[in-house]
Amino acid sequence: MQIRNHTIALVIFTAIILVGAGWVLRSDRVEAVGETKYDLQLLQQVVNQIRAKYVDDLNEDEAIDAAIRGMLATLDPYTEFLEKKQNDEMKMMQIQGRYGGLGIKITKQEKALVVVALFDDTPAYNVGLQTGDRIVSIEDQSTAEIDVSQAADLLRGEPGTSVTITVHRDYDKDAIAYTITRAIITVPVVPYAGIIEDKIGYIKLNQFTEDAGIEVERSLRKLQSQGAKGVVFDLRGNPGGLLEQAVSVASKFLKEDRLVVYTRGRYASQEKSYHASSSFRVETLPLVVLVDQYSASASEIVAGAIQDWDRGVVVGKPTFGKALVQQIFPMSEGTALKITTARYYTPSGRLIQRIDRNRKMTRNQAAGTPDQQDTEEDDGGEAYKTDGGRTVYGGGGIMPDFEISLPEYPKLAVALSKQNMFVKFASQYTMKHPDIDQWSFQVTDAMVNEFRRFVQDKSFEYTTEAEQTLIRLEEILQKKDAGNDIAETLITLRGQLKKRQDMDYTAGRDLITTRIGAEISTKLWGSTGRYAYGVKHDPPIRAAVDILRDQDRYQQQLSKAN
Repeated sequence: MQIRNHTIALVIFTAIILVGAGWVLRSDRVEAVGETKYDLQLLQQVVNQIRAKYVDDLNEDEAIDAAIRGMLATLDPYTEFLEKKQNDEMKMMQIQGRYGGLGIKITKQEKALVVVALFDDTPAYNVGLQTGDRIVSIEDQSTAEIDVSQAADLLRGEPGTSVTITVHRDYDKDAIAYTITRAIITVPVVPYAGIIEDKIGYIKLNQFTEDAGIEVERSLRKLQSQGAKGVVFDLRGNPGGLLEQAVSVASKFLKEDRLVVYTRGRYASQEKSYHASSSFRVETLPLVVLVDQYSASASEIVAGAIQDWDRGVVVGKPTFGKALVQQIFPMSEGTALKITTARYYTPSGRLIQRIDRNRKMTRNQAAGTPDQQDTEEDDGGEAYKTDGGRTVYGGGGIMPDFEISLPEYPKLAVALSKQNMFVKFASQYTMKHPDIDQWSFQVTDAMVNEFRRFVQDKSFEYTTEAEQTLIRLEEILQKKDAGNDIAETLITLRGQLKKRQDMDYTAGRDLITTRIGAEISTKLWGSTGRYAYGVKHDPPIRAAVDILRDQDRYQQQLSKAN
């Protein structure tokens, strides 16, 4: 493209953005009503001066990209410019829950890319790839120096194309090469739904794609046919999705025409109310909605509506706090602009936006990891009333009716996970015991002891904080040539500290046992088996089940008007 066209495009694009942000265009000037004037000619002059005077040639593409992203950086974190590839992937992932790829989930462990999950009936699953496999190369490119994001770009691609990956697997001496044909991978909207125990059903919803309402209805019908007397609806880790699907999902639980959510924007046309409307509803089945700090957007719409209408109780941790509505506007050459156009409110009137609307989010927050310093409440925690008169609060996301304090993740378990011990042990154990019955499977004391012996044989590296302190002390005393009596004392102390590891195993036994069972279940029965095992041992799910069992406690919470 010629420089003249780039310059014109830059000026026009800037003008369009400013108009979209609430500025009024007049001839060659942009004026904000009630504000100082901003001269578009200044931008033209800057571009012309750089073209004429800058020591190197002006990279037009980089300049335009910087101008666009610079403007958007002054807005909220969700207003962003999408390159064509990003736009295409967003359409597939966030709207349809699909992408072109292999069907695996990978992570970086010990400088290796490790397969930690496979979606059932996908190209990777069908060729025999396994959890725990270490991907050492992709198309002859070593993976030693690339991160997960870079690897994902190499693995994803057009359906029908192929990619060759080489993996190392425990107990196989030679590397294994797989040439895998990419396909459309559909991320399961509802990866698991079933009866846990005592006729209490469970539904896990991953995201609010275009099939979310249909899949939740299908799962509820299944649980009803199995005689469910209560439902745990799990929205933990659900980042949201389509607004209309949040309304559709909430409609499965609420009475006809109940207000689910309403939005407010700068213009009257953006003020809309969304009401429950569904031919299928479960209006009286006792309900617990599970949430955590990563439940956002559409998840908060559903949880907020359930809470405001006293339809069920919310259990878990305070939610993320994203009350912003985005629309995607197509631009030239397949690109798009995703703009925040409104804010949403729960039926009681709560705005649950956590982040100050006038500040840009950090990268961590935009990726779904809130930073502590950016957790200001937008409406000061104002009190509101539910349909039954209970007090609820705006600001800072949805506050659970029952907040669950999760057990601290032991450092021993963290080290075991980082060094991939759970997955490696599951690979070995399932090779020896391939015919385990899924429904009677339990992790026994003998299996935990076998796991500990396995870890010792693998030269597992783990030192407690006390051992780390002792190591530093030994280094200091070695330089000072300490006497034999001190050296003997340190040896005795080291032996005592080694016993501390046994105490760490005891303290983290429940979590370690659960991880062993989950990885063995995944190896033998896939992701469905992992969920089936996990729902029986997951602490928040156990807490939710206990609440549904105790109907006096459940009803008392819903009638707690104050």
